[in-house]
Amino acid sequence: MTTNKAACATLARHLATINSGEITRSTVIGLRKALNLALRRAGRWSVPSTAPTLAQTDALEDAISARWPTVVGELHDSGVKLLQSPRYAKRWNAKEAAIIGNICDFRLCRFDRIGPQQMHVVPVYSVRSHGGQSFKFRNIPWQSGGDGPEVEGRDF
Repeated sequence: MTTNKAACATLARHLATINSGEITRSTVIGLRKALNLALRRAGRWSVPSTAPTLAQTDALEDAISARWPTVVGELHDSGVKLLQSPRYAKRWNAKEAAIIGNICDFRLCRFDRIGPQQMHVVPVYSVRSHGGQSFKFRNIPWQSGGDGPEVEGRDF
């Protein structure tokens, strides 16, 4: 098997961003695309020649698990808006509501595989309050068959 230089360069940029400790919306989108392509490639689906392998993306997932980079910028702002939306207010228990009312930061924890063949990934975040309490959640939009934010331990 030949080395895919384009995939290696892209994955190296993603790895550098993860290791910097801060991650943006565009990086999460790029990571999700790379992981989805690697899963498709492993499943022997049609993928571009630049698609990474699972072995190449393992380093990214290991770095995320070890580092839990802080979400910054537009992704942080949209996360606050999502969790504080009145639409989802009845979903939260008292502890979660207290955390959501006093959000300090979000961290990217990992990507979960979902779907019938586990061929699609979604990011899982930890939201932390200024008091240090936290919980993990993922958000699967309705367009992808989800129902908004899901709290780990209750819904997934």
